[in-house]
Amino acid sequence: MTMKIQAMLDWSPEEKAAKAKEWAQSLFTLRLQKATGQLENPMKIKELRKDIARLRTAQHMGAVETAAAAAHEVGSHSEGTEEKISANEKSAGGAAKHKAHAAPAGKGAKKRAAAHKKKAAAAPSKTAHTPSKKSSAAKGKPAASSKSKSAPAPKSKKK
Repeated sequence: MTMKIQAMLDWSPEEKAAKAKEWAQSLFTLRLQKATGQLENPMKIKELRKDIARLRTAQHMGAVETAAAAAHEVGSHSEGTEEKISANEKSAGGAAKHKAHAAPAGKGAKKRAAAHKKKAAAAPSKTAHTPSKKSSAAKGKPAASSKSKSAPAPKSKKK
């Protein structure tokens, strides 16, 4: 049942979607059989999960190739060959720019962003890390004997 990803890449998107649906249903059936104790070969679940993962990878690769081909077609009509070469040289030069963070969205996003900026600005002013209680106790005091730690607490008797 194990499929090769190269074979999956040759399938059309409709075939991939149909197989994904079919295999998901089969996986559900196998899990149900396992739960009821009717499954003869539990390795089928593992194989099917891996096949589904390969299929999803093939679907993603197909989508990326389609998007890249569409971008290439649009890019070839809008830019001249000289501009393409210079753009490729710039990207190959290794001078990567840092991307700006996306604007925060959602309820309370401005407050969170302001708090993050405030926290980031305050962080460099700290010069030393304060040790935890555990590490400072370990440096200053010798280790206690194990007998005192493992002694049971006295029990109170109720009358």
